[in-house]
Amino acid sequence: MLRGAYAAASGMVHHDQWQAAKANNLANASTPGFKREVVCGLSFSQALAGARGEVIGRAGTGLATAESYIDLSPGPIVETGLELDFAIEGPGFFSVETTAGVRYTRAGNFKMDAEGYLLTAGGRRVLGYDGPVRLPQGTVRIEALEDGSIKFIEADGDETTTGRFLIQSPAGPGALVKVGEGLFEATGPDAMVEAGAECRVIQYSLEQSNVNVVTEMVEMLAGYRVFEAAQRAILAQDACLEKAVNEVGRVM
Repeated sequence: MLRGAYAAASGMVHHDQWQAAKANNLANASTPGFKREVVCGLSFSQALAGARGEVIGRAGTGLATAESYIDLSPGPIVETGLELDFAIEGPGFFSVETTAGVRYTRAGNFKMDAEGYLLTAGGRRVLGYDGPVRLPQGTVRIEALEDGSIKFIEADGDETTTGRFLIQSPAGPGALVKVGEGLFEATGPDAMVEAGAECRVIQYSLEQSNVNVVTEMVEMLAGYRVFEAAQRAILAQDACLEKAVNEVGRVM
């Protein structure tokens, strides 16, 4: 009986993690460039593979969280009309300077500081190939070309193309982990590679979150029902155990 209680409890633990991920996704549904987190449980085939060598039909230990990963699929790109808003079409990420090293983001809602440096919403400097992106004095307009090159329109009407966004793409699955403030950290020195022609920069636009609110809500409710069912299973196991302890002895 205790095995059944442990199995139900493991399901509750897994769905608690599931609910936390869903809640965080919903809380960031309107955050530019946000990527949803997905929590996966062990499948039946995986559970069987893990129980190799055990007697067929033996009760398992319940549900376990196999992995959680970041869904890097693109969100919709929405036109904002703001000069310092940029979106990337394709798998690339903007590179950002931090005290802990280079980090990456898809959130292109940038701003400019008093020194002319381009900053993320969290105040981190945006990197180009020659260091942090900085607007020359007297610049009245900035334009980004599709390849990430930055063109400055100066007060006297002269156009100067100086700088280019340092855009990197993940080399494969699991290349990035979240570190907060809409930033990602590479999991290794070769996890990120230079973006190719499949990436292009779109100015006056922002990429929105890839969270589908309706889907997340439906899955959250489904997970809640499973959590409740596991609770009821534990109560049933407890009732059976109580009956066994208090009544079996009297029968004997």
